Amino acid sequence: MVEPVVYVLGLDHHRTPIAIRECLTVTGERAEALVRTCLAQPGVDEVVVLSTCNRFEVIIGGRAEQQHLIQVLAEHSGVSLADLQAHLYWRSGRESVRHVFRVVASLESLVLGENQIVHQVKSAYEHAKALGATGAALNPLFQRALAVGKDVRSQTAIARNKLSIASVAVELASRIFGGLGKARLLILGAGEIAELAVTHLQAAGVHHMTICNRSEDRAVALAQSSQASVLPWAERGQALADHDIVVASTAAPGCVIDETMVRLAMRRRRDPLMLLDLAVPRDVEEVVSKIDDVYLYNVDDLDAVVSANRDKRQDETAGASALVDAHVDGYCRTQDGTRAVLLAQVSGFFQDVIATERARLHQRLPQADGQELQYGLERVGNKLAHRLLRLLKTYPEDPAVERLVRELLELPTATDDSTTT
Repeated sequence: MVEPVVYVLGLDHHRTPIAIRECLTVTGERAEALVRTCLAQPGVDEVVVLSTCNRFEVIIGGRAEQQHLIQVLAEHSGVSLADLQAHLYWRSGRESVRHVFRVVASLESLVLGENQIVHQVKSAYEHAKALGATGAALNPLFQRALAVGKDVRSQTAIARNKLSIASVAVELASRIFGGLGKARLLILGAGEIAELAVTHLQAAGVHHMTICNRSEDRAVALAQSSQASVLPWAERGQALADHDIVVASTAAPGCVIDETMVRLAMRRRRDPLMLLDLAVPRDVEEVVSKIDDVYLYNVDDLDAVVSANRDKRQDETAGASALVDAHVDGYCRTQDGTRAVLLAQVSGFFQDVIATERARLHQRLPQADGQELQYGLERVGNKLAHRLLRLLKTYPEDPAVERLVRELLELPTATDDSTTT
């Protein structure tokens, strides 16, 4: 039995501009469709698709071919093969485990220590699992990765400052405006990033805040918790003239603020307008940045703000990285050691049962077809073995499950097995 290999194929904010990342962004039905498309490819047994503002990754269990999967992504996104090949990274084996652990620990995030990535990874994994797209390779990997993320946050100081993309955006606005107490804020969107932005804006002293969202019910709920006013979605263009800073973080598939809206608004105002576009795909047309007195920033522009923070946290990063590497070592030993021994013992048990029964039946039924007899016994034995092997692979870290299987089949423990070799 060949154990599946784990691969990671992806791109992120470290290497890839937002113009390419937004083309690969998937949510909802598009994410589900991509999972199913990947599962249909040769050698792909399991798939989790992770799509966030700063990264897009396909995590695969099986024996996949890199070039074939890149072609699938090119067809899915409309990005040329050349552009994808220039930015995509490919991890396999131990390096793929380390990468997934580092992502969940927020060590690969734009903002070190941010907590949103944990929820994003967990959601991506649970959606894939609900589709039946995870199994022996990815279930234990993601279960351990989420536990590693929790350990890193509880055992190191990496998350001490509770930073997020939203908090960094607010810091940037404060730097440019020299204080936000008198600024008039417009929030487009009512999701998690919008909620975080509202929290940090209030802490920064903002008193005038308006929430505008396609679903007005969600806007009302967020406004009630933040004492903000609510504006109908259709009036967002006109509202640009009455606000100084716009924080956009919708889940729309395309721009919700265009050049025409901004030009009309600027005719009605004398002061500059600041647009913080935290969405991927982007909410604001890029050409808006060329309008006089309009200052547009997207998530990639925040890197200059967080670089100073990153430099200050080198000690925290080093400690978190060391903890992740220790977890990687432990996980890989588990996968290659005790687990492999027990899986082999289970398979061996049923092979021995098949051989014994075949010899017994051959003596009692000498006229029976030996090949048919072997085939029938193997079918029964493999079905029974498969159930136990699947149980062990679904709960690779559960000693109670391992003990139950050993007791059920009367197998020796790992220690007993090692002393007899």
